[in-house]
Amino acid sequence: MSSQEKSHSLWHNLPFITSIVSVWQGWRAEQKAPRYQLAAMQDDSTELPYYPLDMRFLLTLPLGTLDEVGVPYNAPTGKYPSAYHPTTIAQYALAHWNIYLATGNEKHKQAFLIQANWLVANESRFADDRGGWPIPFALPEYFTSEPWLSAMTQGEGISVLVRAYRLTGEEIFLNVASRAIRTFELDIRYGGVCASIDGDGIFFEEVGAYPAAHILNGSLFALFGLYDYVALTNDPRITELIKRNLKTFHALIDAFDNGYWSRYDLLYKRPATQFYHSLHVLQLKALVRYSGCEHCAALAARWARYQQKFMCQLRYFIDSRVIRSGFISCWIARYRSGLSDNLSFILNRS
Repeated sequence: MSSQEKSHSLWHNLPFITSIVSVWQGWRAEQKAPRYQLAAMQDDSTELPYYPLDMRFLLTLPLGTLDEVGVPYNAPTGKYPSAYHPTTIAQYALAHWNIYLATGNEKHKQAFLIQANWLVANESRFADDRGGWPIPFALPEYFTSEPWLSAMTQGEGISVLVRAYRLTGEEIFLNVASRAIRTFELDIRYGGVCASIDGDGIFFEEVGAYPAAHILNGSLFALFGLYDYVALTNDPRITELIKRNLKTFHALIDAFDNGYWSRYDLLYKRPATQFYHSLHVLQLKALVRYSGCEHCAALAARWARYQQKFMCQLRYFIDSRVIRSGFISCWIARYRSGLSDNLSFILNRS
């Protein structure tokens, strides 16, 4: 390597420019990532209801590929192994469902039913006539060392099976959904998906492990599943669960607001990514359709305004990309290393 090339290389070892570029590229990629949309409104009396969120971008299979039957199979990542992930499969079904209702295209109907049948065939049975779909790998970040139940997965699976029953009239779909709904009646320490809060309060937990994380988007997806089930069955026990959860949710919801952005959970209290903040807004708007809650409507509007305000975006950028990412400490360490290399190069030349 020539002296000029070495000088150029060492200059770029100084981390300021490269680090800023890297952070900015990550920020822009986060902004441009596809997101959920709010589904169309419809008459509440319809026999084939839309799912409240339009998930059609998931049809591009961002997490993996389809197997030979047409079921998504997640590719391995640095964090998770390859797997048939029941959450992915349920969401893939719901993406096809909304498009089928909008277009009448039989291809989407068949794809939806393939996923519904996978959920039936891969149901795990538990004690007391409960059932569901455990997540098939550990999640140390949230203190799970083995397969675990997720209220989000249970709720989305129920939303799929209720619609499959409405579409086909086949009892097997309702039977499996009825077993999955029973997991909402148990605390996560006993194999359920609820965390007990202040006596009679309950929070639907995306990760069924203590310490309970109180992940917002997972809890709301779970709640939608219960609303779908009650709309079909009028089950009074589940109606009561919804009431208890809503009361708890209203008591906790302001804790998810940090004053300029929404929090992803209440365990780590990290600001949600732009994807999840946008999702929170849509979920609150969807919840208003189910519950008519004015407080949720006002919060959705406030969080939507956060997305539009420059200072809120700036504070989110600083918190998520500079402070919590360790950018500053990493930059200082790399700066010292790069400065040392450049000084050595200068001294060697002189």
